[in-house]
Amino acid sequence: MASFSRGFGPRVLLLVRQQAPCECAAAQARLLLRARIHTSRLLQKAAQSSRPAVNAAPKPATPAAAPKPAQAKASSPAIGSATTAHAGRPSTYAEQLALKGRTLLYEAPSHFWFRAGCFCSAAFCVSYTVYQYWTVILHPPEGLMWWIPHAFSVILIFMAGMGAYFVLGAGRIVRSIEAVPAAAVAAKQIAAKAAGAAAAAAAPQSPIYIEVATRRAVPFMPAKKMLLRPEEVLLPMRMYTLYAGSNGAEAAQKSMSLAERVRAERAAREAKIAAKKYQMDHILTAPFRDAAKAFGTAWGGIKRSFSREGFAKIYLANREYKLDVTGGWALDEGRAMDRLLPVRPNTVRAR
Repeated sequence: MASFSRGFGPRVLLLVRQQAPCECAAAQARLLLRARIHTSRLLQKAAQSSRPAVNAAPKPATPAAAPKPAQAKASSPAIGSATTAHAGRPSTYAEQLALKGRTLLYEAPSHFWFRAGCFCSAAFCVSYTVYQYWTVILHPPEGLMWWIPHAFSVILIFMAGMGAYFVLGAGRIVRSIEAVPAAAVAAKQIAAKAAGAAAAAAAPQSPIYIEVATRRAVPFMPAKKMLLRPEEVLLPMRMYTLYAGSNGAEAAQKSMSLAERVRAERAAREAKIAAKKYQMDHILTAPFRDAAKAFGTAWGGIKRSFSREGFAKIYLANREYKLDVTGGWALDEGRAMDRLLPVRPNTVRAR
């Protein structure tokens, strides 16, 4: 057994001697690596701990809660400005017109021949009535039957009524309608035009007022101007409907497609060029054509003085006036008035 132990003893020692230096070198390498890693970690922790220490010094002087109100104050003007910008942006069509200033909504065509026909017819009827009343009723000729003056009085009453019809027909015609900003209207004018102080206070404030100019029954007098609230102007019906009815050819283009509208505009331009070329080629007959056009316009105005066609009833402050829908000019073909002014419930057709 001793030999057996001696035989294996040196080998064991040899193995230990051969493995011990390797294990020590590996252990030393591991220890050195761990020391380096530990040292680097300590340096990193020291650097991280030193950074908050430097920044932590001013914290007590300026608490974290202090800048928060400043940020809130700084953000509040931005919110306020955004709210103000949104509030300042016009939200209705009336507010948009108020920002533009005075805006013409409607302008009537010329009524020269219409009024001339009314005044001439009225002058004839009144003069006939006065003359016949003087010669037949007050100073009848000798030998005249007793019943003739009484019968003739019926004719005189009829002629006087016709004179009043023509005189009144020349007045109360709307000449123009304008939208006036409320800021441009003086307070005393608003109070004077309002029905009363209580009614004006109870009425909703509108950004615009409507200024309507009407023609007087007496000739050579300036137009009468009225300043009204939008709800005091009652249209007979939708103005675009009236405009489309009186200008069917132009309004029909609204239902066309883009290509059809382009072709129609091109045809209108070509027709205008052809008409101008015809006038230049037949310049000797131009005075006759112009005279025919003038007589046609005059005859149309005189005929309207009897029939009063082309006028629609419009109510201004509960008073009836006449609105010409056969021509003239309307903003956006009458749509602007439709968006601003109400329509009378018991609509009466244009006559």
